[in-house]
Amino acid sequence: MNWQKKPLIFLFCLPVFLTCGIEDYYYLPQVPERGITRRFNTEATVNMPPLSEFYATGYVVFYKIYTSDNDNDNIDILRTFPRISIDYGALLPYTDPSNATSLPSITTFSSRGFYELELEGANIRNTVLSKSGGTFKILFPPSSGNHPSIEFDGDTYFLLRSNGAGAFNPRPADRWFFSSDDLKNFDNATATVNADVSGQSGIPEFAYASMYIAAVGQNPSNFTKLYGKPTHISIFKLTPLN
Repeated sequence: MNWQKKPLIFLFCLPVFLTCGIEDYYYLPQVPERGITRRFNTEATVNMPPLSEFYATGYVVFYKIYTSDNDNDNIDILRTFPRISIDYGALLPYTDPSNATSLPSITTFSSRGFYELELEGANIRNTVLSKSGGTFKILFPPSSGNHPSIEFDGDTYFLLRSNGAGAFNPRPADRWFFSSDDLKNFDNATATVNADVSGQSGIPEFAYASMYIAAVGQNPSNFTKLYGKPTHISIFKLTPLN
């Protein structure tokens, strides 16, 4: 009698397991703070661990530009720059490795005006930020006219600002990371022109870029983007155009 009941119990429970199973959790590691070395606000070296997760696709660097009349050659610009400080504070729970509950979504950075860093003449995901990891150096030379760049695996790439996949038209049109009059012009700091710039009225003398790095992947269940906890790279002073 007991033997006959067992198949019935199994058949009754099977739909429960099929419909009420535990959802898979996909985790991407954070670039450790100790893996980033900063030198003033002109360069930073970033060591990216290789990503072994099958759903990982590589890394992404988010940036936002801030214009100002404040001339600060120190990395610790947060105390004297409220607009950078506000964004930094809002993103702090996501960067805190001890806060496991705050994970970034696809809108965490875009809602604060951050965009993905690009390279001139190369796909940054297939070169510098692949899942193979490695070490790259970001350089913002203090001498005017010298291109801000990334050095990786023996190659040098010029940095490019985003255009939001065609959503806005940056000025200058070359999209280089120079502190130019067009970039610093407050009238251009709009959603259709320099959407990646937090402007100050007039044409301030200086510009700075705050950057974060995070692992990125694709959820194999619903094919949405996944992000690991980001790490703040540094605040760079943009190189003068001339």
